[in-house]
Amino acid sequence: MGYSLYHTRHNHRIDYRGDEIFPTASTIKVAVMSKAMEEIDAGRLNYAEKLPITPDDIRDGSGLLQFYKENQSVEVKMLLHLMITVSDNTATIMLARRLGTVEVNRHLERLGLRNTKLLALHPPDDAELKALRDRWGMGMCTPNEMVQLLDAIRTYKAASPAACERMLRIMSHQYYDDLIGSSVPPWVVACTKSGAISRSRSDVGIVYAPSGAYILAVYTKEAEDTRWTPDNEGEVAIREVAQTVWRFYHPRDSWRAPKNAEKYAAGYGGG
Repeated sequence: MGYSLYHTRHNHRIDYRGDEIFPTASTIKVAVMSKAMEEIDAGRLNYAEKLPITPDDIRDGSGLLQFYKENQSVEVKMLLHLMITVSDNTATIMLARRLGTVEVNRHLERLGLRNTKLLALHPPDDAELKALRDRWGMGMCTPNEMVQLLDAIRTYKAASPAACERMLRIMSHQYYDDLIGSSVPPWVVACTKSGAISRSRSDVGIVYAPSGAYILAVYTKEAEDTRWTPDNEGEVAIREVAQTVWRFYHPRDSWRAPKNAEKYAAGYGGG
């Protein structure tokens, strides 16, 4: 496991394996969203533009678009919402194809993120990205760099202020909210994005807490527990880290997750 924490008001930073590379699973979708917003700001993409669903776009696992009819068109704004809120894999592929994997990674490099990369839909002649894809899956990152990406969104550096605020609103509408999201009271805004593949669980987010906003990224890899259940060891570990952070900064807050809260966990479809 690796994690990175940045408390913006107290300027606290702590990490464990913060510069080590982990598979992102679906948390890399935050990078795809950030690049899409940059394109919208520049006028090269329209928020209301419609993209057709092609047979090559369909992906199983998380999401709804896999059940749509082929050649049905979907607005970019819906693709962004579905990609982040229900982690729709088909929406991700549609946007990644429209934006270009290399261009998404150049966007990340401009933000100073050298080890965070989208690896899906890599150009066939790019041997380096193919090798990384074979090792890490959909994406790769470090916990520290993912905190840096979220902070760029929070501080309006990833795109225009209007685009960054829209990203935060989208991230605050999570269906899969049983990791970092479940570690804070329901009246606290948490802008998160989780990810899960067989041997890895992850969650990243900005928590707008009474003590001040803090950004947390927690990643696991090479897990022996591959069960798709709320008591998966990786998911339990992420919740414990997130709960520890909340309690540290709010020791007088009596809120705790109620008994049997895990019974209402969304359950992850993978991706």
